Amino acid sequence: MRRITDEQGHDWDVTVGRESYGMQVFLFMPQDGSGVRKALMTADTWLDGERELHTLDQAALLERLGVSVPWEETASY
Repeated sequence: MRRITDEQGHDWDVTVGRESYGMQVFLFMPQDGSGVRKALMTADTWLDGERELHTLDQAALLERLGVSVPWEETASY
């Protein structure tokens, strides 16, 4: 798990999640309790997803947050 801070000063915990069809996603969980967001990863497995999460810098994670969608939304990756 990683923690990032967006341009508005909001803190987010970022972890690896999996969609029901097996694709790995970044899960962005805001510290203020508002809605969880998700963004597709390039990783094929959870372990590869963990590696991807820990190799990206904050700027790359903020970019992924910027293209993320609400957890409940069905995204067409």
